Formats: sequence, C-alpha cells, structure tokens
Amino acid sequence: MGRIYVIGGANIDILGKSTGSLRMFDSNPGEISFSFGGVGRNIARGCAALGADVSFVTCFSGDHYGRLMKEDCIREGIRCSDSIDADDLPSSIYLAILDRDREMTLAMSDMRILDRLDKNTVSHVLEKARPDDMIIVDCNLQEEILAYIFRNAPCPAAADPVSTVKAVRLKNCLDRISILKPNQYEAEEMSGIRITDPAHASAALDHFLNAGVREVIISMADKGILFGSGKEKFRMTHRIVLADNVTGGGDTLLSAYCIRRMNGSTPREALRFAVSAAVMKIEGRRDLCTAGIEANMDQMMITEETI
Repeated sequence: MGRIYVIGGANIDILGKSTGSLRMFDSNPGEISFSFGGVGRNIARGCAALGADVSFVTCFSGDHYGRLMKEDCIREGIRCSDSIDADDLPSSIYLAILDRDREMTLAMSDMRILDRLDKNTVSHVLEKARPDDMIIVDCNLQEEILAYIFRNAPCPAAADPVSTVKAVRLKNCLDRISILKPNQYEAEEMSGIRITDPAHASAALDHFLNAGVREVIISMADKGILFGSGKEKFRMTHRIVLADNVTGGGDTLLSAYCIRRMNGSTPREALRFAVSAAVMKIEGRRDLCTAGIEANMDQMMITEETI
C-alpha cells in the first residue's frame, strides 16, 4: 500500500458536554474537556492507527498548544515533515457544545492559521505523491488551494467537507474527487436536495455521481450510511450506538474506508469495516486497530438495502 497524505487542520478541541437539557442564553452545568483534534489530524491519526504510512500536512503555531499538537502527532506515528510552522499566529481552536445525548449542538472554530497553507506548500507534496498513494483533504483549506490540489493530484484524492459553510469550496472540483464523505446536512447544502426518503437519497447520490465524483459516502447519523458509485447505490445501517462522543466518528469512517480501498477491498467490504470503526470510535472504544475492528464487526448488526 502506498502512502497517505492528509492535508488539513489540527486543533485543540474544547468540548462542553451538558449534563441536562441545554438552555440558551444561560450557563449550563456540564463537563468540559480539552483534547487534540481537527478533521485532518483525526483522519491522519485514524490512518496511522490502522497501520498506514501517513504524512500530515498542516500549519502548526509556535505557541505552547502548537508544540503539543506536533509532538502528539509524532507520538501517534504520523509524519509531520511536510507541515509548516507559523510563530505569529495562535493555534487553531475548535469549541463545541454537546447536548446530554452527546450530539453537537453548536460549535465555533478559529482556524486562521490554515490560510498559511499555500500553493508552494502543497505543490511540494503533490510532486512527491505517486499513483499508488492517496491524498485526503478537509475543507478547512481555502477554495483556491482545494482546487489546486484536486486538479494536480497524481493519485486518488478524497475529501471531507467539514461543515455546510465550507462544503461549497468543493463545487468547482467535484469531477476530480475519488471519494467524497459529507454528512447529511453537508450533502443537502451541496446538492440542494433534502434527504427525506429513499427517492431523495438516490437523487442526492446521483447529484454527486453525475458531477463526476467516483464514490460518495453520506453519513446520516442514526439513519445509517448512504453509498453511491457508478455501479451501485445502497443504504447501510448498524445497531444502536451507545454514544460517548460523536465528534470524530465521521473522520474515523473516512480514514478506515480509504485504507481498505487502498488495500484492494470492494466499496461494500470497505464500508462495512469503516462503519464498524466509526461505531467503536463514537462509543469510546480503545481497541481501534485493524484486529480490534475486525473482531467486533459481527456485533454491529450491519444491514444493507438497495436504493
């Protein structure tokens, strides 16, 4: 298997988990935690945990948090030699409020530092990449840089839209995307189709496929996963998830899927593995390695239906 180049954000995540019903415009009792995150970083970590050779391309601040994040990536087995540093900007911060069901209710991010990732930085990575490698980007990057990456990638390239606001940055390069993984709201924003039933689910998948995307994965929370390619379209569901924290579940899904596809698995096989990995991540499981995921796949109660 080739190398995976992940280009995107690394954050300090501050999560507030409410212990009761959230009340707006008021102070809510809860639990507050700090951790390392960022869509790009999470995807890179997921790939490294599954044994991939991963190079993470981001911009680290020279402040205390930036040094901690880089050290953590290296400790997790992620190469950071293709990343750059910026001493004049603060580290990227992601702040999220989760309700008592551990669903994200509101979030805010300060990712100005990623604007330093310019064409010179990514062109160096594109020159190194080989046809059997894979590039995975998150849409924290500027639209111009995303288009440059997809237009010049010498290997398959995957994308995570990150949010409804940032998803539109992919509008001019859908025809170059090998794997696209939006959630329901991002897919609806990008396609203009509200996904309320199988017919609309099929239409949403067709929107991306007709635009040139090779494989589309739409995560639908507790309603399962929609998948579409030029050969098939189906919905995959799993057992009820005992959520500990839903943050990072989609990142794990994409990293696990990409690795299995690079290893030669069919989309259906890769998605079953990826769904199992995502469920385990959301439930806070510690055995997120290839052997651990494979050992738990039979417990996921995965079902499929054609759409």
